[in-house]
Amino acid sequence: MPGPVRPSPIAGSWYPGYPDILKGDIGAYLDHASIPEIPARPVAIISPHAGYVYSGPVAAHAYKTLMGYDYSTVVVISPSHRAYFPFISIWGDGAYETPLGQVPVDEELCTALVKSSTFIREEKRPHLAEHALEIQLPFLQVVLKLFKLCPVIMGQQEINL
Repeated sequence: MPGPVRPSPIAGSWYPGYPDILKGDIGAYLDHASIPEIPARPVAIISPHAGYVYSGPVAAHAYKTLMGYDYSTVVVISPSHRAYFPFISIWGDGAYETPLGQVPVDEELCTALVKSSTFIREEKRPHLAEHALEIQLPFLQVVLKLFKLCPVIMGQQEINL
């Protein structure tokens, strides 16, 4: 997988840093989650972005809706907690890494988004220490197995962009 790999700054603190423990915790959260019957394949979910001790049981309800479906690319949109920047940031190549392995970036989609707007930029710095996007990935890795990622962090979140 060519390109830079964004390592996890939160594995071992916001969620378990050991793959077997992480998979076990996510499996337990999913086992305890109940969802209503959904008539169609979900196109979007909303999930919390706190540490798994706090958010894991709630996040499991959202992620359980994706079980049994295949998605070639997942777009994860998160806020920025560590820095303000007046644009939308995309990590446009390479991969994100968690204890469960690397998630490849959908470079084609990321490039198309950057080209579509002056407010969307390929800028890696906002991604380096941000937890809100990464905290979603282990759930996705367990539920979906293989997928590409389009990682989006919102620096500016005003409606009148």
